[in-house]
Amino acid sequence: MARVLIIAYTTYGHDGRVKRQAEALSRRGDLVEVICLAPEPAADADGVTILGIPLPRYRGPSRAGYLRSYLSFFLRAGTTALRRSLKAPYDLVIVCTMPDEAILSALPCRLFGSRTILDIHDTMPELYMDKFDGRRARLGARILMAGERLSARLADCVLAVHDLHAQRLRQAGIPEHKIVVVTNGPDPRIFKPMAPDAAANQDADAGAPASFTVVCHGTVTRRLGLDTALHAMALLHRRLPDVRLRIIGAGDYLGEIKSLCRRLDLRAAVTFEDPVPIHRLPDLLRTAAAGLVPNHATRATQLMLPVKLLEFATLGVPVIAARLRTIQHYFGDGAVRYFTPGDGADLARAIEELYHHPRRRAALAKLAALEVSELSWERQSRRYYEAVDWLLNKSQGAAWCRKKARPW
Repeated sequence: MARVLIIAYTTYGHDGRVKRQAEALSRRGDLVEVICLAPEPAADADGVTILGIPLPRYRGPSRAGYLRSYLSFFLRAGTTALRRSLKAPYDLVIVCTMPDEAILSALPCRLFGSRTILDIHDTMPELYMDKFDGRRARLGARILMAGERLSARLADCVLAVHDLHAQRLRQAGIPEHKIVVVTNGPDPRIFKPMAPDAAANQDADAGAPASFTVVCHGTVTRRLGLDTALHAMALLHRRLPDVRLRIIGAGDYLGEIKSLCRRLDLRAAVTFEDPVPIHRLPDLLRTAAAGLVPNHATRATQLMLPVKLLEFATLGVPVIAARLRTIQHYFGDGAVRYFTPGDGADLARAIEELYHHPRRRAALAKLAALEVSELSWERQSRRYYEAVDWLLNKSQGAAWCRKKARPW
């Protein structure tokens, strides 16, 4: 039984990766604590001790705002980790990005012999270039790339979220032997996989539906393409008035996207809802006739394997997605209805096609369910446990290390 600390600048109930990994360790008997944002009490922690820091998550347009929020959280997280290490040292500390420099908050624990994992959820240099423009953005991205390498050097192991992400980290200079790929396969206790036969039969003999709801959920940012979705809805609304778009989430682009919705006169066709804890999400997603992943084509989104796509596919909801590099790496044309990124007319054609062809929806859902099964948490959890156990056993002495090679 190990004593494990996870540090993450997120709210526990809304971050599926953090929650899934923490509870996987807890279920096997490890003592797990999570230091995270806590604007409200955590629910459904499943044996995990939540050490909440009462700060709101910053999602605004200011570089300084992000820096202040990150510094405040990670200084307090590091202080909390040090104070608790004085009472009982941790065997392992897992630090989740962003930012990569969050690994500094785990350094006090290393004084007490703790091993460290840096779980890189997103590539910060690419995200920074997407969010900010100009020469300063390019300079900032280079600085962030150097910080990424340094942060990885301070960790004993680095987790990547998919194969192309791992390739990008190796190209940045992070040693291959440090990198372990653990994808974001949804927790099967929450997102119950649809059987392929059920997916094949779903709506197969139905005609045009009485209402057709397309759902998009997650953080509302410019790069995730909701403006494209609204332009597609503007083209469809008069011709197919029973097509609806349901947006579930919050973020720094929410005000702009609501304003665009009003300008396009789509208030009758589009609804906005607040984000919900991860355990409540499946019930909302199952109501969708199709799930939407409308990301723009950017440096960052080409490297993303969207969690929402994996959730839709696991639940048997047919997916419409922008044709982007990483998504295509994992899902073929028969598993996802692709459209050209940023092209509202092409997205409108995709929605209309699935509206009129229930068998096409069923075929997409069936193949996507099969392909996402290769990324299932049942498979990924084994690799996660192997990486954790290798580090825990490594801390017991160099003799063990010489006898046992890395399992990944």
